[in-house]
Amino acid sequence: MRLGVGRRATPRVALARRARATTRAATTRDVALALLDRDGVINVDVGAPGVVDVAQFALIDGAARAVRALNDAGVPTAVVTNQTAIGKGYVSAAYVEDVVHGEMRRALRDDAGATLGEIYYAHKARDEPCDRRKPAPGMVIEALAANGLADAPSRAVFIGDTVTDMQAAARAGVRRCLVCTGYGEVMGEALRSRNQRLPYRITMRADDPTMSIPDECFPLDVYHDLAHAVDCLLAVPSFT
Repeated sequence: MRLGVGRRATPRVALARRARATTRAATTRDVALALLDRDGVINVDVGAPGVVDVAQFALIDGAARAVRALNDAGVPTAVVTNQTAIGKGYVSAAYVEDVVHGEMRRALRDDAGATLGEIYYAHKARDEPCDRRKPAPGMVIEALAANGLADAPSRAVFIGDTVTDMQAAARAGVRRCLVCTGYGEVMGEALRSRNQRLPYRITMRADDPTMSIPDECFPLDVYHDLAHAVDCLLAVPSFT
């Protein structure tokens, strides 16, 4: 909806205008694949060792709507997640696949009629060598190949809440979006302390108020949450 002359922009419209102005590079290229981290992006991060009981699983507000928006836009999705609790013996792979991920799909469907594509997960404990576990790019590369983007990784975006998410995406040549939910709350607090508005682009270490992101991850864009990232990436009509 467009505002009439003399009407004051609502906070949502004003936010969208800033999004268009500050993330032009991210929003003017087609998004051919959206790769999503799980904990801290789609569902509430419960801390280590992660969701080991389905009763702990809860969607982050707006996550289902965001996935539905990607569905409606024809953008394929995939989840790329480390689930080292399996390798540590806290939960079985079958429980994660059938029960936890089954609940995630059900919740997304019931909340907004949203559907997810393939779910890639790395299960080995962190002390075991693994070329799939983030920050290694193995799972991202698998998802790119499965979606015909092995030779065009920059047409995909990775939306995550951790440095390891950004590293895995960077090492695979995928565009990077950091959200301020889950572990990303630290970035959100740091930007708020500097009165920085979101979305916010980090192109070098001097732009990073946390001084925690390796140079290999730049540039990346910072958003409030998954819904905000998707709205900006798709430049949805409600934001014009």
